[in-house]
Amino acid sequence: MGEIQNQPFQLSFNASLKVDFQGSRVTSDGGLVLVRELDQRLGFGELIEQHLTDSRHGKNTQFPFTDLLRQSCQRNFCRTRQAVHGS
Repeated sequence: MGEIQNQPFQLSFNASLKVDFQGSRVTSDGGLVLVRELDQRLGFGELIEQHLTDSRHGKNTQFPFTDLLRQSCQRNFCRTRQAVHGS
């Protein structure tokens, strides 16, 4: 009990589901999991890196430009969804 597990595991009530902790990829909003999957499959990060230039300098470069833009797009998606669906 309480041992650290580094391997994915299946749920006893539904063997088709697999649980795997992935640190920063975890979200409390299940809808964003689909948005992130679409983002990855379309290669959004690669498109950002190929076509946009990060002009920030100094201390403003703590986080990668691609990650910040991706986060901003996902946040806007949530706001739009909330405005349309009221939740």
